[in-house]
Amino acid sequence: MTIMTISRHRRTATPLAVLLLASAAVLPACQAPDISPPAGHGDPVPAPYNDPQISVLSPDLRGWLAFQPAIIEDDGSRPLTVQVPVRNLAERQYLIDYRFLFYNENGMELEPVMGWRMASLQPKEIVRLKANAMGRDARDYRLEIKWAR
Repeated sequence: MTIMTISRHRRTATPLAVLLLASAAVLPACQAPDISPPAGHGDPVPAPYNDPQISVLSPDLRGWLAFQPAIIEDDGSRPLTVQVPVRNLAERQYLIDYRFLFYNENGMELEPVMGWRMASLQPKEIVRLKANAMGRDARDYRLEIKWAR
């Protein structure tokens, strides 16, 4: 009788050991995934093409627009005025939304923030995107562009 009991334990011990090993292998897969943000990295686009004052927010639009140097009027007696010439490089008309954000001499964003404006870009056409700051303390700007809604 003792022999049968040992034999029975061996049969149950083997599947039990397999179950324990399998659960140990699966346990790490049940843990919560790491959702921390990825580490930062440098801009892959070399200067001067990575103009920090112009952001094309729609990635598929970036290759179809070309920018010329901004025209800035800032004499201190009137609010800052900016015009940025942009060319449509495509053979079709594009409708874009744009806005300018203005910053004071300390780099703080000025309120109120400009709402989005729409512009139509005909094939190969150059259009000047324009804006004036609301107050005289604006010293810098940022242009944001995206597809029109």
